[in-house]
Amino acid sequence: MTGPFATLTRNIAASRTARRRARNLRRSWTISLGPAWAWAALALVMGGAVALALHARALPNDAQDVPGTQALAALQPLAPGLEIVVPADSGVSLTQRGALALVIASGMQAGPAVRVDLCTQMLDPANGRLLPLRVGYPFGEAAVLARSSNGPPRSVLLARDGSSMPRIDITGNAGGGMAIAWNAGFETASWISDATGGVATHARQGQAALGSTSWLLWRGEALRFTRQPSGACPQAGELVLQHFQHGEQKAAAALVQAFPASGAPVSLRLRPGVWTVPLVAGAGLEDQALFEALRARGLLRLGRDGLIELAPRDLLVWLQADESVRAPLPGWQHFQLDAGDRRLLERLHYRADGAFVREQVRVFNSERRLVAWRVRPGATAVWQAAVAGSPAVREAGLPLAAMRLFAQLPQDWAPWNRVGGWEGGRRDSLVILNLSLSTRAEGKPLELLVAGRVRSVLGATVTARGVCDGRACPDAGAVAHLLLSPLPGATSVKVEIEPLDLARLSGGADAAYRHLKVERGVLAWQALPAGSRSVQPAGAAVRLVDRNGDALWQDGAPSVQATLAGLAPLLGVHRQHDGSVAGMLARLGGSDHAASLTLDLTLQARAQVLLDCIGQQGGQWDGRACHGAQPAPAERRAGLVLLDAGTGDILAAASSGGNTAAPDNWAEVRDFDRADPARSPLRIAAFQHDGGAHRAPGSTFKVITALGLEQAARGDKQLDALLGGLPLAQVDRIAGAGGYDFRTDAPSYPAGGTRARITNFRDQITGARAADGRLGLAGAMAHSVNTWFAWTGELSDRTLLGQPDGGLPGAAALEPGALDAARPVAAMAARLGFGQPLRLDGGLLPPDYRWGDWDALSASASQLDPVHSRHELRQMAIGLRMQTTPLQMALVAASVGEGRSVTPRLLLALDGRDAASSQGAPLGVRLDRVRAGMKGVIDYGTAAGAFRSPAFAALRPGLYGKTGTAPVGNDDLATVWFMGYLEPGSLPGQTRRLAFAAFVSHSALTGGGHAAPVVAALLASMAGQSLEKRHK
Repeated sequence: MTGPFATLTRNIAASRTARRRARNLRRSWTISLGPAWAWAALALVMGGAVALALHARALPNDAQDVPGTQALAALQPLAPGLEIVVPADSGVSLTQRGALALVIASGMQAGPAVRVDLCTQMLDPANGRLLPLRVGYPFGEAAVLARSSNGPPRSVLLARDGSSMPRIDITGNAGGGMAIAWNAGFETASWISDATGGVATHARQGQAALGSTSWLLWRGEALRFTRQPSGACPQAGELVLQHFQHGEQKAAAALVQAFPASGAPVSLRLRPGVWTVPLVAGAGLEDQALFEALRARGLLRLGRDGLIELAPRDLLVWLQADESVRAPLPGWQHFQLDAGDRRLLERLHYRADGAFVREQVRVFNSERRLVAWRVRPGATAVWQAAVAGSPAVREAGLPLAAMRLFAQLPQDWAPWNRVGGWEGGRRDSLVILNLSLSTRAEGKPLELLVAGRVRSVLGATVTARGVCDGRACPDAGAVAHLLLSPLPGATSVKVEIEPLDLARLSGGADAAYRHLKVERGVLAWQALPAGSRSVQPAGAAVRLVDRNGDALWQDGAPSVQATLAGLAPLLGVHRQHDGSVAGMLARLGGSDHAASLTLDLTLQARAQVLLDCIGQQGGQWDGRACHGAQPAPAERRAGLVLLDAGTGDILAAASSGGNTAAPDNWAEVRDFDRADPARSPLRIAAFQHDGGAHRAPGSTFKVITALGLEQAARGDKQLDALLGGLPLAQVDRIAGAGGYDFRTDAPSYPAGGTRARITNFRDQITGARAADGRLGLAGAMAHSVNTWFAWTGELSDRTLLGQPDGGLPGAAALEPGALDAARPVAAMAARLGFGQPLRLDGGLLPPDYRWGDWDALSASASQLDPVHSRHELRQMAIGLRMQTTPLQMALVAASVGEGRSVTPRLLLALDGRDAASSQGAPLGVRLDRVRAGMKGVIDYGTAAGAFRSPAFAALRPGLYGKTGTAPVGNDDLATVWFMGYLEPGSLPGQTRRLAFAAFVSHSALTGGGHAAPVVAALLASMAGQSLEKRHK
């Protein structure tokens, strides 16, 4: 084909390819725009102007979002033409397809990942031999093994009684391979691993090598094994196990994992149907092919400074020129270009696929080094940046990874500017920020926030303060706050800045939203999934009202009253806030949506004011204003929930602390939320937590411990007698007879020795608060006696095998409920909601609704940290080593008051449909002793001071509570709590039981001294006001 027709054909093909690449560039961030913007958007795309603007705006989930045809391309080199049938029904299969083994898990429910630190399995770290890891044994069998062996196993992962899970033993060496042996009884189990050369094994009893990724399948269920590096155990790493069972719903996309004869397994997600792997590489791989060819020929390479270097477009001309007239081009002077190299250079610099590769290189380089700056709003100073003596490309905003330099967003600053191109400077190049003093008013100091290491300042005196405080900070000096005072006669101010190595600060994890990454020091190309969400600012309109019809959200924004009541992070900060309640309903699509929430706006506003005043700022409320407020620690967070115990309706959900999220700083808030979601200003402290130590409930968890003790006491007469209260001398005799070092005249447990121990608050003697010389559950709870709960928690736990030492404290459940009968406290926590996210939609969202990790209608799952030792079991009994929320603890209080589990809801009605009401299962244990203990907390215990005022005389008889103080670190600060419930009739017009919980982190006080006053002030403000109408 020659002449004009050939040229026209090539131009059409190139245009079509360019359009495809433009789609690829924006695939991970879809913006739905109204018709008025459609042609403008198209013009931008065709001009290539959106390439950078979109690349960093979405972090895709995982391979499940990759379209099927794109995902299959990953299998093309391994199995061209292979047909894959993905069933719609739930199931898991392992088939041998020639030299390839294929696992397909469709519609399976994945259980929580169970992690085993392999260093804990080493009896002698010197030789590295691992003790056998027992998996799939019911507790009874594991207990027999423990009693019959010389020493109990370090880790046992339990199956339920009657489970079909094979019994599994895993052995090996820390520095070498591991092996698995299984016994599936009369069933056949199937095994595949990346250590078996792509060959599956099917046997009732078998042995095989365990590699980095492995599967064991039996009777429609499966276990997935992943051995991976671990910072906690560099010598051996960790083993992660996950149990897959049949799911209740048909699969949206199946997990497919292919094990080739050599190399790493390939994972992808495919929807149900019949799929065929392409026989040849498709056009979609040509960008990657060009990248691979350029890298193989050295025309694209990773420099020593971590930046990608591309061969210049005029390299051939430069090489052919005389050395005397050539500009320096380090690293390329000895390069020899052949015909193939020249063709690749032409593609790189003059074709569409080359433009796409160059854009990916630019994005990669822009996020490997960081120098950024910002000024105060309204500042007239315009700083100019230069790299290696040349003006630098300036871009707005920070890369997502750079957000991890901050524990919270800097406030009251103009938007960031950053150096966006590093092609003109290498690692040793400093960035020079220059300000011409002719552009500013004389006599005013200059204020600057700089991300980068400030090395010198010329033309001004400087006061510098390191302010880097985020998770990625190597030290405070990585971000500096500068106050510059120009010197007399100076015409400019210059600030020399050393770039930050952003790749190192981000922990070496390459961004999932760009094609280029570094694997073990080598550049690699990765396929990108589609974005996990598409923002739809022109989607369905949403209107939200409270339970009384008061407006909360309309016309794309929260109402003024809702904003003042602290509800913006919950309802929505911006139209693009798709994890908010309004954003979640907009994601439903279709026509406009109208919804009512369970919130009472009046109560919400009151709760927010009181939480801010008393909880966050440590002030006092006189009924009209806050007095004595103090600046709060920057890290402090506080939350408060008030709910209807009968229906689970959330009446108020107040949160305090952290930065303010508002429409004017939305872009920065959004990026911070994506980079560090747990610390985001969009988090709702009332029912979301960050998984850290500052969310431990402390002694409020003793209510759950007490319920677990009551459960265990149903089959244990001695424990039942202890709960009822016994003379101190008899308590000591029981402990001594069992070999336990527990004494009522000691302030700690164990009372002697040097081992880790549990200590009472302020070293109080265990029996000091005994009533009439007797101590039982009610008194121990009223005075929050840590040692009593730690010891009785041990007595209730069958994993300890009835012994004062040893046992199986590190046993963990691999199947739900496998540990419930043996560990009643943890089982009771699970019954009350721990371990699972709480959906607050009242059943109004469709079953196939796609939930996000931080959606506002999904409360964080409260979690118990894994228990590995007897001491950690004692800590669990008193509310340490766990994370929870005010919502969860309010539900616990409601359950005690109601005698049954309570299901929360925030969505009351949607588009004319009412939320479902749920009657939870009865707790089935004695409650009188638990309630008596919570009553004692109010009347004479740890919260008595907060409710001693005559103003509480009318409601005090119906008030039950529990305080909590969870120490964190060594700075004498704690997370403090108060939770409880109020009987009907305690307030005027109150016909429903109310439950509540509040917490304040980083407090120097106790739960009774800091958190209880927040609730006391709220209840006092409600007294004298009719609630009858409000609670309908």
